[in-house]
Order: sequence, then C-alpha cells, then structure tokens
Amino acid sequence: MRRLTVAFVISALVLLVLAVWQPGWVAAGTLAAALNASSVILGCLLLGLITPLIRGRWQLLLAPGTRLGLSGIWLIVPMLLPVLLGMAWLYPWFHVHDVGFRGVWLSPGFFMLRTLLYGVVFIVLQRWVVEQRRKRCGPGLIIFVLVSSLSAVDWLMSLQQGFASSLFGLLLIARQLLAGLAFCGLCVLCWNPLPLPVQQRTVLRGLLVSALAFWVYVQFMQYLIVWSVNLAHETQWYRVREQGGWGVLTGLLVVAQLLCLLVLASPVGHRERMLIRGCCVILLLGAVESIWMSLPSVLTSMEVGPLLIALLCQVVYGLGLWAWWQRLWQRRRHET
Repeated sequence: MRRLTVAFVISALVLLVLAVWQPGWVAAGTLAAALNASSVILGCLLLGLITPLIRGRWQLLLAPGTRLGLSGIWLIVPMLLPVLLGMAWLYPWFHVHDVGFRGVWLSPGFFMLRTLLYGVVFIVLQRWVVEQRRKRCGPGLIIFVLVSSLSAVDWLMSLQQGFASSLFGLLLIARQLLAGLAFCGLCVLCWNPLPLPVQQRTVLRGLLVSALAFWVYVQFMQYLIVWSVNLAHETQWYRVREQGGWGVLTGLLVVAQLLCLLVLASPVGHRERMLIRGCCVILLLGAVESIWMSLPSVLTSMEVGPLLIALLCQVVYGLGLWAWWQRLWQRRRHET
C-alpha cells in the first residue's frame, strides 16, 4: 500500500513539472485519463442503477465491484480540475465570443459550473444506489443518461469545432457500461477467496459479450451516419483519426475489440483465466480509446511527446484510483 502511494506521488510530481513545460499536452493527457477513470466509476454507477430494476443472478455477481467502484464518485470533479485549468489549450470556443445561447453555453464560466453540477448529480445518484432506494433507480437511470450525454458533448465533442453527432453521448455510455462490467468482473474473479461457479462465470461472460457487441454497434452506427451524410465539418472527426499514426491506432483498437468479443463468445470464453484476461484487455482498451477520442481533436498529427504524457497521465490516475480502492477494500475486510 505504501509503495503504491509513493509511486502515485512521484508520478504526480513528474506530471506537475511537465505541466509547467507543456501545459497544453498535459491538459490533453489529463482529459484522456479522466475520461478513462470516470468511465470505470460511472460504469459502476450505471450498473448500480440497472441491477435493482432487473432481477437475476447478476445482482449478487456484480454487487461487490459495484459498491467498490461507486466509492470513487467523489474523485471525478478533482480529476477534471487539470482539464478546467487547461481549457485555453484544449477547446477552440474558449477564445471565441459568440452571442445568444451558444455564447452563454460555450463560455468558460458556465462550462466550469456545468462540470460541478454534473459532479453533484452523480453524487446524488450514488447516494440513491448506496441507500438502496429502488423506486428512484428508474428516474435515476434517465437522469444518468441525460447528464452523461451532456458531459460527453461538453468534454469531448466540443474539442473539435463544427462536429455534431446525436449518438456521441451513447458512445460514452457504451464505454462506461463495458468498463464497469470489466471492473466488477475483475473484483469478483480476483478478490473472491473461492472459485467462481460455472453458472456465474457464464453469466459474466454473457454480460461482457453483450456490452462488447453494443460498443461495436454504436461505433459502427455513428461512422455509418457520418459517412452517409458526408458533411465536411463532421467527417473531419474521422479523417483526423484515419491518417498516419492515428489511423494505425484506430485499426488496432477496432481489431482488438473484435478479437476480444470473439474470444469471449467462443466455447472457452467462460473459463476463469479467459474471463480475467478479457476484463484486463477491456480496461486496457478503454485507456487506449480515451486517448483516441480526445488527443486527435487537439493534435491532428500523432506526436511522441503528447502521447507519452498521455500515457503518464493514465498511470497517475490509475495509481491514484487503485490506491483509493485498495484502501477501502482492506478497510471492509477488517470490518467483516
């Protein structure tokens, strides 16, 4: 535990020094890292809102990981503080003074206020789940989808001027669901003192395969819609990600996600080792996807420096979350 905390502090200090040298690169990297970390946390919140509404074996299966993941909800706004401080280097609307509703909505002050409001809403929803208020889970699920969609528009879609997509919020929700399931799966597979029964492994495998198929579907649907409409200000979002190194990363991300889907859907997908590896790959691909969704909109060409800083940000946020969750897990074990 102490080594983990020391590693987090040292890497955070290195990142702080780099922020003085290249604030724009660090702001983009922290946005990607915050996107990845919040996807896991909000994915657990999403599962906490869904499971009380649908009875089945998956409630007890996902409960330990859901409770642990929900505890990180308080860290979402602090994780976004570097992004708020680096807005001038990230968002093109920061230096544009529009009139009317657009000018008010895309203003730095209102952007920061909305980020705080999103955090408050997520904390309220987390309290509903923790207090097991089943009657509020239905309305809470609707609120979650609306707030997650708005936050996706604010934090990611507005990075590229002129780009608009009605499916963009659903892309983020699909990643959150997938990351939440993978995290809960690792919790029950790795921290459970007894081997997981075959029936529960089959249920977990089915959930992961369904979430992966849903991710593939929404990603393909947005690409199909943007391609069929063929508007320059919308296709630019994909054109940037098809060139040079970003194009290679796009291909690797799609192929790896499809391979993960096929392996988990195969007859050997229910094995415990295969499920553990599948959950780890899903979380790793989530970190890659967060970089893929944020950095190309800020840096059209792939550069080694910003990419390394983005990877360092992923390490810093990952170590911080892991130390937070490990401490809570050990405290619960002592209590029981």
